[in-house]
Amino acid sequence: MKPDPFYDPRDGERFVHKWGYADTRFEFDGPKSVRVTGDRYQISGFRMPYLIPFVEDIIKLEISESDLIEERVDYEVPEPNANEKFEKGLGKALNDDQVAADPTARLSHSHGQLSVDEIYRLLTGGSFDRLVDLVAFPESEEDVRRIVQLAGEHGVCLIPFGGGTNVSGALAVPKDETRTICSVDMRRMNRIIWVDKENNLACIEAGIQGKEMEARLEEQGLTSGHDPDSIEFSTLGGWISTNASGMKKNRYGNIEDIVLEATVVTANGEIETKSITPRNSTGVQPRSLLFGSEGNFGIITNAVMKVHPTPEARDYGSLVFKSFEDGVCYLRALRETGTMPASIRLVNNTEFRMGQALKPEHSFWGGVMSSVQKSALGAKGFDLEKMAACTFLIEGTREEVAHTRKNVFRIAKRFGAMSGGASNGRRGYALTFGIAYIRDFVSQLGIMGETFETSVPWSKIHDVTGAVTEELDRQIEKLGVRGRPYFTYRVTQTYHTGVCIYFTLAFSGKGLDDPAATYHEIESHLRQAILDNGGSLSHHHGIGKLRARFMDQVQSDTSTRILQDTKGSIDPDNVFGARNGVLSDNVPGAKPDSG
Repeated sequence: MKPDPFYDPRDGERFVHKWGYADTRFEFDGPKSVRVTGDRYQISGFRMPYLIPFVEDIIKLEISESDLIEERVDYEVPEPNANEKFEKGLGKALNDDQVAADPTARLSHSHGQLSVDEIYRLLTGGSFDRLVDLVAFPESEEDVRRIVQLAGEHGVCLIPFGGGTNVSGALAVPKDETRTICSVDMRRMNRIIWVDKENNLACIEAGIQGKEMEARLEEQGLTSGHDPDSIEFSTLGGWISTNASGMKKNRYGNIEDIVLEATVVTANGEIETKSITPRNSTGVQPRSLLFGSEGNFGIITNAVMKVHPTPEARDYGSLVFKSFEDGVCYLRALRETGTMPASIRLVNNTEFRMGQALKPEHSFWGGVMSSVQKSALGAKGFDLEKMAACTFLIEGTREEVAHTRKNVFRIAKRFGAMSGGASNGRRGYALTFGIAYIRDFVSQLGIMGETFETSVPWSKIHDVTGAVTEELDRQIEKLGVRGRPYFTYRVTQTYHTGVCIYFTLAFSGKGLDDPAATYHEIESHLRQAILDNGGSLSHHHGIGKLRARFMDQVQSDTSTRILQDTKGSIDPDNVFGARNGVLSDNVPGAKPDSG
């Protein structure tokens, strides 16, 4: 069967700095109403009169079109730090169109999509102390080898670049890096090298973007099953280097389950396995350096990954629970049956109501629910201010889908859930791809907003969400934030031993001297509350530079030194000097020479 249109298969011009396609943006179409331009997403093309009133009600402040920040379009870009010998070598090794040093290319390759720091700073005219000095666009593995060789010969720092969707600060340029910095944009290396249907394998270049990869695999009746929120723009190499997870993890696994092997070009040669087998026991395997490497060790050029036949059947659904706690109990009971949908996600009440506020005028939930409808829910014990909801997607053979659906609803009855319908399930899944546009829109209104995630054992879910909520209240009062924060959480992935919790935090920056700094101070306290109550530092966003200072709380000094020593062995001159994770300047302990 053909894939559903969660996202538009068409390509298009992207915003240079902000998230997404230039034809898609939120805009006011009335004093308290908005519309999404274009026709790419399910939220596109209709009037939404409930979103602004809902946000006002949550944050306890008025919002108007006059609050929109005029976006900066011209930037003062520092002069590049040239290295004539390196640039001359690139000129001989690559074609003219494979090297760029114009201000737009340099600036756009010096940040990711960390909205409160990187994107807000760009929107409001903030400066960047250091940018990459030029950008190279390899088109083959041989091009990558030559770039790495030249960088080593001429003392140049390389920072790999994929889709630019990173939200952990991993693409930020170290301020004190004195060498010439070259961003290596991998997106021209986007070929499917071979497909082996008999053994369910494909070898694919690392620069391919997720949407493009799925479209090409679908032509052969295949899918990888990896479906992150950023699939339209993120790349295979980026997924590996951040240890990514996708929405359909239950059926297809996380990226470390999907990728069997990959080739990494390092300053000392290639790291790769000579033969691909289902599993092997050959001692400590170098492939472990791939996942979560965050550009520290080399450039991933291609990967061998599992592929699957396009699912024969697909089914959507949604469930409404009286409380988030009931929903958590349901997810655990469902997980224990061993029969799970490909994707199932539980949202708390605020996020549930946010989803309804994004519906068009005169929709059932959009602020016009009749008293009869409200009474019907009330009679069954559902409080509109406490309800939570699950959306799910089931994939597989017709028999698998029918069996899983029966199991989903059988267990749901035990927890007093009501069906919310297939259309809400489909819409909830598709809505994921429009969330970042909302984030950038509210940023223009001076509202700081970003997501952060963690993984926690089943027994710690409510400890973590409760502690984060309490700490947020303390910090909002302490730092003088006006109004109230918009704060939601959802369970996006489940495991035998626990779950991933995905938080969204936003608040008004009005009256704050440095709104972005205030946001990160609050987020840092919330991250500490997560760690103090049994959560992980990250589930799938990675560490980058944003969370590096917490690393000594999640692994021992010896573990950190081993990784730093490994870096020194693979890359003694620190050619790959992005300084992410355990190699960040914020992590205690010895580090390799910065070159």
